[in-house]
Amino acid sequence: MKFKTILASMLAIVALSGCDDLLEEDNMGPDGSNPSLTINNPTNNQSVSQTKGLRIYVTAVDKDAVKVDVAVKGHETNFITYSKVSRKNVVDFDTLISVENLAPGTYQLVVRATDGRTNVSEEQVNFILK
Repeated sequence: MKFKTILASMLAIVALSGCDDLLEEDNMGPDGSNPSLTINNPTNNQSVSQTKGLRIYVTAVDKDAVKVDVAVKGHETNFITYSKVSRKNVVDFDTLISVENLAPGTYQLVVRATDGRTNVSEEQVNFILK
């Protein structure tokens, strides 16, 4: 019985020593591994119908959980903003938003993915609202 206790204690020590980076106070700082971010829709310079809306389809992947921030900008002004916080390391953000209140013209979709260690990736595409 004593042998089993010693063996279990040794296994616990080995298992916990492998997780020492999780126990450090500074473990949530950037680790140099930015999330992978892809804007699937709209494509750059795509024409979008004001009445049909804007389909936004984004994929973000990281080894940590990922937060996705989406903004529709025109002339340095944010017209639409949205955030999706996920506890998963793969996020497929697919939604249709109304753009009926925006005037026809060229706009920019800016997407930012931030992982649990504050690493950031940002992508942007222009689209034409008709």
